[in-house]
Amino acid sequence: MINQPQDGRFVTLASILAPLAPETPEAAQLEIRSCGISPDDAFRHGLFVCLADNVNQAEKEIDRAVTRGAVAVVVRRGLFSARRCSLFASFLFEVDEPLDVFGQACQILLDRPAEKLRLIAVTGTAGKTSLSYLIAGVLAEAGIQVGLIGSLGVYNGVTLVPGTETTPTADRLALRLAEMVENGCTCAIIEVSVQALAEHRIAGLKFDAICLTNIRRDHLDLLHTVEQYRKTKMKIFDYATPETLVVCNSDDRVTQAVLHLIDNPTITVGLRPSDSLVSGMPVEQNRGGQTFYIVAGNDAVPVHSKIIGTEHLYNCLLAAALGICRNIDLHTIVPGLERVEHIPGRLEQIDCGQPFAVFVDNATTPETLEATLKTVRSITSRRLYCVLGTPADGDLSKRPVLGQIASNMADELIITSADFATPASEDILNDVLKGTKNTLHAKTYCQRPEAIVWALSNASPDDTVVIIGTDPAVDEDATDEILSSRQFVRHWLYENQPSLEPFWF
Repeated sequence: MINQPQDGRFVTLASILAPLAPETPEAAQLEIRSCGISPDDAFRHGLFVCLADNVNQAEKEIDRAVTRGAVAVVVRRGLFSARRCSLFASFLFEVDEPLDVFGQACQILLDRPAEKLRLIAVTGTAGKTSLSYLIAGVLAEAGIQVGLIGSLGVYNGVTLVPGTETTPTADRLALRLAEMVENGCTCAIIEVSVQALAEHRIAGLKFDAICLTNIRRDHLDLLHTVEQYRKTKMKIFDYATPETLVVCNSDDRVTQAVLHLIDNPTITVGLRPSDSLVSGMPVEQNRGGQTFYIVAGNDAVPVHSKIIGTEHLYNCLLAAALGICRNIDLHTIVPGLERVEHIPGRLEQIDCGQPFAVFVDNATTPETLEATLKTVRSITSRRLYCVLGTPADGDLSKRPVLGQIASNMADELIITSADFATPASEDILNDVLKGTKNTLHAKTYCQRPEAIVWALSNASPDDTVVIIGTDPAVDEDATDEILSSRQFVRHWLYENQPSLEPFWF
């Protein structure tokens, strides 16, 4: 819920409904000081946005909201018959999408913070968090004060506040943007998930730039089909203006196929200079990082990143392309990319002096898992251990696919829970096992700590252990509720790894 600050400003309902329901003259002077979507909110001369699709439920919610201070109500068009609508004629308004009104109201009640920032949307199936960090690094290197909203939390220009969702709801999003404005930010980077697009969480925003990492397959538990998932992803362009810059990866097959649908200034990146305006040229990759060139026009500048993988290279190119379009020169862009030395849970290397490599990665889709294992395989001289934490979401179809990919690419496969808080059920483990080429090749542990300990205990020098699963956004003192893989691995390695110092004889 949003409450307008007590600063004397006057917001009318008509100003909130203006582009969404312009034929509302009776709302012209109706004063609104709060807005919410729960009928149990404490409204202060407020607007209740009713999301109920059932008439009887809607009437009950409207009655509750009115008794708690709502002076106007918005419902979905066609929900009430003309007769029932007349019962609420003095304060009820019909719109095509109530959540769009909610997003608009949240922005207006807080004095439109989004319009005081240059907004950059980062969307795509994979790589949103990594790209957001890289863009923030480039902008910070150029002296721009930037805020960031994403799956690892919210940076409001002063502090990082951990978060549990990629894109907050419209009311929390407006509050975070208002904090950034107050803290002196001039730019905000927002990770936009497909769930946020489906639920209209970014309603009321218009983006200065949209960065599209890739379009693959995910969230079929929410959107049911790959086609519907992709259509929902493309709704990001509903929040563009004719001047909005689009930066995308033309090497991504699906993105390439939809380029003709994007009616905006567009810059592409890729590994083929002939097909892209900004391209990359890999040089070398090892446990210590990777080196590549960024090529833009006649300029080619080397980059050394401590983060490995082709996906990271693509994200660096996207961030560089955005920087170039913002008149930041390559010699400023490169230090901005290199200052991002790790991204929590994104192919993050854990180095405690052990003789084998350990990586933690949040690969939750078949495509991201395959990319991760392909990357670590390329730098592994001996055996590859994969601790596969399987997501307990509703998309059952991807579980055996994850098992098949891990089984084909790893020498040792250990299947377990995706996080420390929730042990994996036997059903989940069996779903993943169905995809493995040999069930005897895989070990299963319901408890995540046991699976990680087995892999670390059995790894030998020059092996690689990659631990797949979800992690909390920040490292905190270990508890049953908050525990990260990186934290657990560090503690175990410091306490249990054998000494590598040679004996005197």
